[in-house]
Formats: sequence, structure tokens, C-alpha cells
Amino acid sequence: MPSVSIILPVYNVAPYLKACLDSLCVQTFQDFEMIAVNDGSTDESLAILEAYQGILPQLRIISQPNQGLSAARNRGLQEVVGKYVYFLDSDDYLQHDMLEACFSLAERNHVDVIKFDAEPFAEAGMTITNSYDSRPWLAETRIYNQQAWLQAQRNHYNSPVWLLFIRAELFAKHDLRFLAGVLHEDELFTPQLFTKAETFQYIAQPFFKRRYRAGSIMQNNIYQSQASYDSKLRVVRELDVASKQAKSDAAIDFLIWRRNTLYMDSRGYAKNLRQASPLPFMLSKRLEMRAAIRRIRKGWKR
Repeated sequence: MPSVSIILPVYNVAPYLKACLDSLCVQTFQDFEMIAVNDGSTDESLAILEAYQGILPQLRIISQPNQGLSAARNRGLQEVVGKYVYFLDSDDYLQHDMLEACFSLAERNHVDVIKFDAEPFAEAGMTITNSYDSRPWLAETRIYNQQAWLQAQRNHYNSPVWLLFIRAELFAKHDLRFLAGVLHEDELFTPQLFTKAETFQYIAQPFFKRRYRAGSIMQNNIYQSQASYDSKLRVVRELDVASKQAKSDAAIDFLIWRRNTLYMDSRGYAKNLRQASPLPFMLSKRLEMRAAIRRIRKGWKR
């Protein structure tokens, strides 16, 4: 049985896929399986995957009609046999020692989730900033319990799941899955994971190389997108439900904080989008009241 299961959703990323796969070929830790879910690609992505099966014997390919990122990840989860799970995006790549460092630390300290940093890079003509550096806010040698981790996340929070190395048993124990049919799926999954896991640790290394490319979902103006707005409201509703089901005060407070933060962000979308898809009345009133209180408090601070 492999120690790590890597889930790789693939959809029309032929120009970038080889760099991603090459980063797995050179990993210093090779005790992993790679589950590539070809999500209905219409370019050369599938052919590239098939060619790499001769180079990466750990590579398995599952093909399905296009269903989106969440469904592809969930399909991969059905095949997992490793002790740890990692979700890799197919247009990005990994530093050569990522798997070895994360596996060794997780085994040595028996932690549920390891978080690390990312190093963004962009195509020509694009300007980016790095919001994936947690060194000022997290202590590398500390093993965090859930309460301490959730508190630390309020200082600097990243939702992308590709920053996380996860103990596999958490998925079965807590029925963790990605919400299908939405964008911003990590905005729901990661808070759910953080409020279920018990121990956490941070590695101050930019193991993940994050590609910013023209035309990708997150590089377009999402505040003009109905799909983005509807997805964000769906996540707000799901976080509201999760906060009512959470067991600890720390988990409840964290889920409410994420719900409120995303709701405030949703107010920045175009007015016509917000009018087309309003929240349920009572939830909307509660969140608007909180927003009003927040504005008043900011006024006092001035």
C-alpha cells in the first residue's frame, strides 16, 4: 500500500501538464500513488497522461465526462488507499522534496494536517503578489491543537487545498467531500477540514509552485460572474449550516467568521448579480445586521 495518494484532476491543461508530472517524477519520496482524473478533456491532456504511465508506474488514469473540479476530486477520493492524501492542480507543480518533508513530519509528530507555503509565478505581462506566505503568522516548530490553529488562521488565512497534506482517515471519519457544481469549493472544504482535524503543523517552505495564467477561472473578473457569485452564496449557506452543527466553541466561531467574511466579499459583486440571486430572507437579514455593526465599529476606530 502506498504511503501517499495524490489526486490530480485534469481538464484541458496540455500546455502545463508535463511540468506538473515531471515534478512528481523527481520527488525524493516515491512511495505514492497518483490518481489522475481526466475530467472530459478535449485537448491532448489524456494522451500526455497515457504517455507518462511508462515513466510514472504509480500513475492511474480515470476518465469521466466533464463534471468540474469538485466532482473530479471526489472521484479520486473513491480510489485512495494511501495513509495521506494530497490534492495537486494539474497546471501547477511541486518542489522536489515536498512529499518527503510532509510525510516525514506527519509520521514523526502524528499530525492530521500539514500546511506549507506557495510560490506564485505568472505568464508574461501579468502582475501578481504572494498571499501564500504564512511565516509571519505561524510557528514552524509548534504542533497546534484545533483551537490554537483556528485562532492563528484569523491572522492569515489561505483556503486552497493544495497547501495541505492531509491524513486520509479524516475523509472517512468525517465524510469530508467537495461540494460539487460550484466554484470556490475550497472556501467550504478547508473550514470543514480545519474544524474536524485535531492536530496541525506548518512547514515554512514554498513547496507549491502556483501558476497564474491568462484565461483561468480565478484570473477573470469574478465580481462580474454570476456563477462565481452564486457559488459564493452557496458556500455562505453551507457554512451557516456547518456552524450550527459544530461541536466546539472554537469551531463554531471559526465557521461563523468564514461565513461572514465571504458574505462581506459577496457584497462587492455587481448589483445585478446580487439582485438575481438573493440569500434566504432571514439569513440575509442576520448577515446585513452584522455588516452594519461592523461598519459602526470601524467608524468608532477612526
